[in-house]
Amino acid sequence: MENLKAVSIKKLSATFDGNGKHLQVLNNVNFSIKNGSFTSIIGPSGCGKSTLFRLISGLPTKDSCKIDGKIRIYGKKPLTACSDKDIGLILQTPTLLEWRNVAQNMKLPLEIMGYSSDNSNKKVKNLLKLLELEEFEKYRPSELSGGMQQKVSIGRALAYNPELLLMDEPFCALDEINRRRMNNEIINIWKKTKKTILFITHSIEETVYLSQKVIILTNKPSTIHKIINIDLPYPRSEEQDSSKYFKYIKEVRGCLDEASH
Repeated sequence: MENLKAVSIKKLSATFDGNGKHLQVLNNVNFSIKNGSFTSIIGPSGCGKSTLFRLISGLPTKDSCKIDGKIRIYGKKPLTACSDKDIGLILQTPTLLEWRNVAQNMKLPLEIMGYSSDNSNKKVKNLLKLLELEEFEKYRPSELSGGMQQKVSIGRALAYNPELLLMDEPFCALDEINRRRMNNEIINIWKKTKKTILFITHSIEETVYLSQKVIILTNKPSTIHKIINIDLPYPRSEEQDSSKYFKYIKEVRGCLDEASH
């Protein structure tokens, strides 16, 4: 895995044809992501971020979606990578099962995959410790805050040890304080697990705060407007008042304005 690109996308285009309509969403998208990195994708509302996310993750798109180009996840097609459990998904809504407690929700994918009870329990115990959720092991989802529910969702995605975490605006429903708290949590998780993270967001500050690389998409038909490398040390909380941090905020904002026209 070390020498393979985590994500490689070449000449990717996506068009929806149906009901007499022809809508090109993606047009000649090209980028790659190295193993172990943290990359964010940002673009104007409705530019096709969600379509791109679904194509990378192997999730189904509409039957009318026609795809050209190549997507590879560690050298594999997305469906193969998904079947091989190389991909973990964290979506906007945690979608936890209310009749299962925190530990049981995190254990669910392991049960589906046929892991032994002892092995599953050991993995979940380690994840509870990693995510600092040990004291909430028996809680039901409705007893947790939105941020903590998302932590359980992250734990569930990490349960089978995927190489790549795909995150689709996972903190968009949180208030500013809890969103920043979860930003710090996901950076800690990334550093501890050394996973590759591809993070979809609409927040300029979030993308600078989290990422090593920012991919900026244009309006539909969406292509790459610019890729910006964020050369700031972690923890970013110590960089927030620096001129360099604000320079990146300004650069991403300016590029996003250009990409919107």
